[in-house]
Amino acid sequence: MNKLKYLLPLVVFGVFSCSGKLPQVEGRLNALALPRSVVVVYENDVHCNMDGYAKFAGLRDAIADTADVLTVSSGDFLQGGAMGSFSRGGYVVALMNAVGYDVVTLGNHEFDYKIPRLMELSDSMNAAIVCANLVQKGTLTPLFKPYILKQIGSKKIAFVGVLTPQTLVGESYAFTDESLKTLYDIPTKEIFNLVQSAVDDARKAGADYVILLSHLGLVPPVSSVEVVQKTTGIDAVLDGHSHSVVGEEFIANANGDSVLVSQTGTKFQNVGVLDITRHGKFHSRLIPMDGVVAVNRKVAAVYDSLLALTAADLQKVVSNTKFELTINGDDGKRLVRKGETNLGDLAADAMRFSVGAQIGIENGGSVRVTIPAGSVKYQDILNVMPFGNGICLIRATGRQIKEALAQGASKLPEESGGFLHVSGLRYTVVVDAKNGGGAAQVRIENVQVETENGFVAIDEDALYTVGLSSYVAYEGGEITAFRGSEIIMDKVMTDDEAMVKFLKSLGDEIPKAYRKPQGRIAVKNIL
Repeated sequence: MNKLKYLLPLVVFGVFSCSGKLPQVEGRLNALALPRSVVVVYENDVHCNMDGYAKFAGLRDAIADTADVLTVSSGDFLQGGAMGSFSRGGYVVALMNAVGYDVVTLGNHEFDYKIPRLMELSDSMNAAIVCANLVQKGTLTPLFKPYILKQIGSKKIAFVGVLTPQTLVGESYAFTDESLKTLYDIPTKEIFNLVQSAVDDARKAGADYVILLSHLGLVPPVSSVEVVQKTTGIDAVLDGHSHSVVGEEFIANANGDSVLVSQTGTKFQNVGVLDITRHGKFHSRLIPMDGVVAVNRKVAAVYDSLLALTAADLQKVVSNTKFELTINGDDGKRLVRKGETNLGDLAADAMRFSVGAQIGIENGGSVRVTIPAGSVKYQDILNVMPFGNGICLIRATGRQIKEALAQGASKLPEESGGFLHVSGLRYTVVVDAKNGGGAAQVRIENVQVETENGFVAIDEDALYTVGLSSYVAYEGGEITAFRGSEIIMDKVMTDDEAMVKFLKSLGDEIPKAYRKPQGRIAVKNIL
């Protein structure tokens, strides 16, 4: 620690050069340096950005030389990159243990490996896990502690956790047993009462301050702002889920008292620093990670050792591409959740090829990142498909297929993780903003199936074989059209394995036919 105190000026210099806001930064860091001040260093939605933890810990250590410090996370740390997928979250927990987190709450992507795996990981995690609204189905009995008290100096600080109910849609497969019986719940209607109860219990237990670690974000179905407005007793909300960048905002609670809300973005864009002054005042700011130069050598060494364990496999070249395989449109904005991209086409083709189906389907939410031109490594594939979804072959009617396409497009012109990319199929989505006077009306038209003689109109009563993930087939998300379909092959490989298999079938280089989207999905907007 003595060595780290000399790094503080370097940290400050790095922040100055990055932010360009010298007076604000200087004032805040001077506040952090006050004797006996309490600082909470926080992040959210890191999504396996593993190489950021050493700098995160380095900044925390530098601050800890002049203040009492707690280290927390607001969720979504287990999933989102190759090392997380490769270890099913195990390497992430090992690295977070090296950092020395005090408290974390759960994000929706903590459930991607299902609850039995989450429980294994929680047993090996040194940090306390808090979540007030993940309960046993049919009861309000929490699966984890709703809150925990941390004594720091003369003060007791309570951390309460809360998780977005949207998890039940996107990760519903994680909440069932092998017979698909639902075992756990995140009750939307009870969320305010569950949070308030945890806050009240924490206050009764002697908490001087209450901080909500929230994985709700600023989005429906329940936002962190709504929780503040409908509760009392919370001093600050360290938020996550919506990947928003919020340095410091104050929201009135149910009594009209101001509650601080902050969120750091995603993938260590920023490190959050919450200062609790000697007078009980709360202030926060975000420090851009690009401006942090301090590194915790112990954490860096653990990261290097984990990287070495996986490097050989992750760096294997699967294919090569002369062009970018993208999730974005021509404007550089993400398109894969509301329109066709060349990577979406490639993924759907992999689903179809891997099980020899007539039709392939892949949801846009399972195609995560762009692959740059050059060598395509196994790590790239895992970054694109980090969930390890099982690949299935089902038999479905044309009517079911059309219904699934409609479900996937139902949120247009907004994004949806359920938006469906297709292979051996093409279709048109009409988004009519004029019709209805309110939300846009969305309909599916001109659905055609590829045959030896070209494309023909789909037969609603005919049966087709479809290659797709178990997630889309029957486990979760917005697509329910295939529930109850005949399963010919169930989880014969993972989606990343299917992609590798398909790319190898194409030879050493991805064909130029994939340079641009192939015109399988037409989106027509009527304004």
